[in-house]
Amino acid sequence: MSPRALVVDDEPDERALLATHLHRMGLDVRETRSAEEALSDDANLDVDVAFVDLRLPGMGGWELVEELRARRPGLPVVVVSVLDAHDYPNVEAALPKPFVGENVRTALDQALPGWSP
Repeated sequence: MSPRALVVDDEPDERALLATHLHRMGLDVRETRSAEEALSDDANLDVDVAFVDLRLPGMGGWELVEELRARRPGLPVVVVSVLDAHDYPNVEAALPKPFVGENVRTALDQALPGWSP
């Protein structure tokens, strides 16, 4: 069974680009445009890794990360942001914007060590 990823980003083009990279790497991807949408359906939480943009309308990305940790302890989280990875010590990986496929692969490898397509 392929790993499942949740991608939460309010920018349609960036969300689609990240989802495309993850699909090409063999993951099943669920996409949402807000934290509220992500949390509204339990199926969105039945994933192996979550990619969360920190700048979301309404509930922010950090609030979503905290809620994901509360509902799914141990769920690997990759934050998607323009800041450097070392600015996020409490997550498994950071994906800097703008990103390319190699960046997505590196973040995925950090979040799901030992996984390969």
